[in-house]
Amino acid sequence: MNCNCEAHTMHYCHLKRTGQDELLRSITDNPAASCSHCGARVNDVKYVCAAHLGGSAPNVEGGHGSVNLDDVGKPHSG
Repeated sequence: MNCNCEAHTMHYCHLKRTGQDELLRSITDNPAASCSHCGARVNDVKYVCAAHLGGSAPNVEGGHGSVNLDDVGKPHSG
């Protein structure tokens, strides 16, 4: 499953894959949410793909795109 959210470039998995360590530090210094796929702990749910938020996923109309319930927790090519 691909994350088709316009803000994917600010998701933890994308930042890590592209080597943006300084930005990663700024979004993980006060963790309040975590990725159910990789366990990354981030300051806000907006830094995690909606499919990987599990039970803490916000309403997907709030900017994370659409996610089918069957896709929650599945890996994607982020």
